[in-house]
Amino acid sequence: MFAATLPILVNIFVAGMFVASFLTIAQLNPGFANIRWIALSYAFGLLTPLAELLLPLSPWPAPFMIVSYGGMLIGLVLMAPALSLLYSRQPYWGWAFGIIASGIALRVLIWGGQRNEFWYELLYQLPYAAAAFLCAATILRHGRKTGLDTAAASLFAVIGVHFLLKPPAAVYFGSGASALDYSKTTYALISQASSGVLLIGAGLLVLVNALQMVVLRDRNDAMSDPLTGLLNRRGLHAAFQKLTAQRSGLSATIAILDIDHFKAINDAFGHAIGDEVLRSVAECLEGNRPANATIARIGGEEFVLLTPWQEESLARLACESLRMAVRQLSLRKVDSVAVSIGFTPVAPGEDLSQALARADRALYAAKAGGRDRCVFEPLDGSLQSGRATLRLVQ
Repeated sequence: MFAATLPILVNIFVAGMFVASFLTIAQLNPGFANIRWIALSYAFGLLTPLAELLLPLSPWPAPFMIVSYGGMLIGLVLMAPALSLLYSRQPYWGWAFGIIASGIALRVLIWGGQRNEFWYELLYQLPYAAAAFLCAATILRHGRKTGLDTAAASLFAVIGVHFLLKPPAAVYFGSGASALDYSKTTYALISQASSGVLLIGAGLLVLVNALQMVVLRDRNDAMSDPLTGLLNRRGLHAAFQKLTAQRSGLSATIAILDIDHFKAINDAFGHAIGDEVLRSVAECLEGNRPANATIARIGGEEFVLLTPWQEESLARLACESLRMAVRQLSLRKVDSVAVSIGFTPVAPGEDLSQALARADRALYAAKAGGRDRCVFEPLDGSLQSGRATLRLVQ
């Protein structure tokens, strides 16, 4: 067994595991199909240790030399656009193709050159270094600016520097008189081990990053209404818990906004137009809510406004502003849309269901009072109605 055989075998095994892992993630999460590009990057990278393992066994080394060089080059370069696609950004395809073309040109230039010479080794490693630096730059420009991104970008930068340190190491230790002799050298052992450790580290960071993004997407999907993109009841509950935990006394105002005569809209124009109305109202509410407020859809034509408590007049101002904003909507086929609103403060220690029940009583009173109005129910249960207390300036 040659000195470098064991690290070569380890690199083959680890690269294969990365390919399988990323393909599995992509298969189980259709929204992350772009992760297959990362698997493809490792599939190309896998060709390098595989070719170097088989090269000493073949009487025709040239094909294995080409595969060894090209596999690593394409795999490492491909990682950069794969990362951009993971972050849903446009890849730097021009830079990627430029590095691959330059790498091929340099390899042709030094083909048959004198090994163990500094310039030969430098021109051999330079495209690899450029590819690693492109990966680092891609993460810095396109990443989520998290600690994982910083660590991954830093490690790819270290990998780039490590490729630039290989030429003097090759000259010092000797990389073998020919490709056939390479795996017998101390330099091959150092090169394979160092590259393997660094690339495994980078792969693990990319893998953890991808898994984190999958988990966050799944959590966001679980808390979002698919039709409108607003928070759903689960998301509202999380926002309610966070807001009430931060404040003592009267912590919040909660309001239920219900689209008036929505069933008649569905019956007259169909569910497609009804869904369009829901999306338009949701967009209107989200665009006109107070900056510190949360809008959610809790089912059917019911929406919820959650905002920190200030006083009744300010809560009414927020609700009336939303009511009139909906009144001004211009919709296809539907002449006009209105909402009835019931709002109430949240008592200390009160849970979401209790607060919603009181707001729902206020909403029922708004409906009974003629719709298209706001009704406030204080904690003592006395109802206070209001309508059109604000006027739009035309």
